[in-house]
Parts: sequence; C-alpha cells; structure tokens
Amino acid sequence: MTVQRWLKRYREGGLSTLLELGKSPGRPKTIPPEVRSLIKKQLSVAEGFKSYQEVQTWLLASEGIKAFYKVVHEVVRYKLKAKLKVPRPRSIKQHKGIEEDFKKTSFLARVNKKLLNITVRTTS
Repeated sequence: MTVQRWLKRYREGGLSTLLELGKSPGRPKTIPPEVRSLIKKQLSVAEGFKSYQEVQTWLLASEGIKAFYKVVHEVVRYKLKAKLKVPRPRSIKQHKGIEEDFKKTSFLARVNKKLLNITVRTTS
C-alpha cells in the first residue's frame, strides 16, 4: 500500500480502517469443499474409486468439474488423506495352494512356531 492510499484510508475511516485485515481474493479452488466431502464419502464405500482417472471422470460426470490429474491426485491423496481401493496385482498363473504351503514351510513360519513353543513352555 502506498502512502497516498494509506492517508486516504485514514482520512475516510480513521485508525480502525487502517487496522482492519483485508483478505486477498485469490483463485477459487478447483474442487470446492462440498465436492471434496462427496469424494471422501465415495472413497469410504467398499467399491470406492480404483484410479485417480476414475475420480476425474466422476467429477466431470456428476459435478461438471473438469480437473487435471495432478489436482485430483493432490486433493485425494494429500488433502483428504485417502487411498484408492486397489488390490495388489496377482499373477494369473499363480496356484492358490502353493501360497498356503509356502506360509506353512517358510523359514519365518518355522521361527514363529518355535517362538510360540518357547513362550508356551515358559508360561506353563
């Protein structure tokens, strides 16, 4: 603020107008708070969203908001602190029984079993 503007404000409203804190308008958020709460609600549903691109499509279809991928990612991941409902990929060739067998016979399983036996003996 220049000295001229400062003096003009002082003459018009006195000391109280000089002490008022004004808020700069800034750019409005791409995804408003009301819509963010809707996204959070959708993410809490069991089906949820599988990708940020799916969130983008939902925003455009239901709310008419066109948002960049980066904006959607930032809002969902960092502002809402939410994660997408995506399971880890599994191979089609993977056999179901082999995984259980591995869990039973792996080194860690044997160590855990021995530790359990030791704790059972000491508590008995």
